[in-house]
Amino acid sequence: MPHAATAQDPKAPLGKKDIEGVLASESISVFFQPVVSVRSKGIIGFEAFSRSVSDDGARLDAHDLFGQSWDAETRLRLCRLCRRKALEAFRPIFDRHQQMLLFLNTDGGALSAATKTGHLDAMSQALNIPGRRIVIELERPYLNSPHVARFVSYYRERGFGLSIDLCGGMGVPAEELFALKPDFIKFDRPLFTDVEGQEFKRDMVQSLCRLGERLGCAVMAKNVESEEEAIRLLEWGVNHQQGFCYTKDKDSAESDPIRAFQQKVEDINRHYRERAHANVADRRKRYEDFHKVLKKVAYKMADSPSVDFAGVCERMVASEESLVCAYVLSDDGVQLTPLCFKRSLVSESPLLGPERGRGTDHGIREDVLHLKSGFDKYVLPERISVYAKVKISTISARFYNSEGSPYILCLEYLCQ
Repeated sequence: MPHAATAQDPKAPLGKKDIEGVLASESISVFFQPVVSVRSKGIIGFEAFSRSVSDDGARLDAHDLFGQSWDAETRLRLCRLCRRKALEAFRPIFDRHQQMLLFLNTDGGALSAATKTGHLDAMSQALNIPGRRIVIELERPYLNSPHVARFVSYYRERGFGLSIDLCGGMGVPAEELFALKPDFIKFDRPLFTDVEGQEFKRDMVQSLCRLGERLGCAVMAKNVESEEEAIRLLEWGVNHQQGFCYTKDKDSAESDPIRAFQQKVEDINRHYRERAHANVADRRKRYEDFHKVLKKVAYKMADSPSVDFAGVCERMVASEESLVCAYVLSDDGVQLTPLCFKRSLVSESPLLGPERGRGTDHGIREDVLHLKSGFDKYVLPERISVYAKVKISTISARFYNSEGSPYILCLEYLCQ
């Protein structure tokens, strides 16, 4: 992977003579990193990375090779050399595991120098690797190029896959993604590391996953370095991953790369499953307690005339530790009582107004619609309360009061 030179080991930028030497000698080495599906405990393919060594013996990584301001013709020659070397190195793996995909980096900035399209197709056919097993990977900076659009169109028609690497950016090029409709979208470490106090990163990743669902493509995290990161990503909904976390141990004697990587994937799958089972059990217990409180409050309401609803709400919120807020709606969804908050969480808020929501029509809210269609109770998705600024879960249920009239009870619970 690209890395920066340290102050103790400065590395001069690669010159034109150096890169011509690499091209002439074809001194490119290829390293593979597994791309995994953790939930299915499988390796779906490999991404190929190119390395070289300069005349003075210095190691040259991807940044040294491709991060320089070469002219487009030089970049194209280097890109084609690296792709050929990658295909040749992948051939023995493909012979044994023909279901594997090869993620093959292509320099979008080099495509303007190509006089005709089809070089990669010809190489794959010469090595008898079908295009449907090759995923062309392009990086974000070149997605708007007309040369990239023509290149993608040509290879998509021939069954090649497409992966878009968002690189290290925090933004998402939505317009380009909808235009290119990739099979994979990759994002990097800035979106899933240093998450303490930066909860928005989870929301950004989950938004990217929803975008992937709209596009019909898989979202993948790259440069995953630890089991903790891998499990965090699984909890956020990211199943496809790659990185040093999944690479072969130095002391492994296994010659088959698939078997060498498989154990790590299975270990992480098992550890995630154990944690997920514990989380589900905790969540089930929490909602069982929530429903007990709901039943208790509903009984109180059933014994009360409508004029006493607000008082009952205030008393129950004060006495039940899990409650953040309570209020009552008419059977048509009009709010009859003010929002009754636990005083330690909300005293006053300019958003509440003098009536604290009384008179608001909630008739088209999801829970009201479901209750009107015949549901006994309904649980809304967890969210952050705009008033209390804590995560809450709202459960609504129909009840009949002492006068025999139907109402809707809405309780907001604190989600730890």
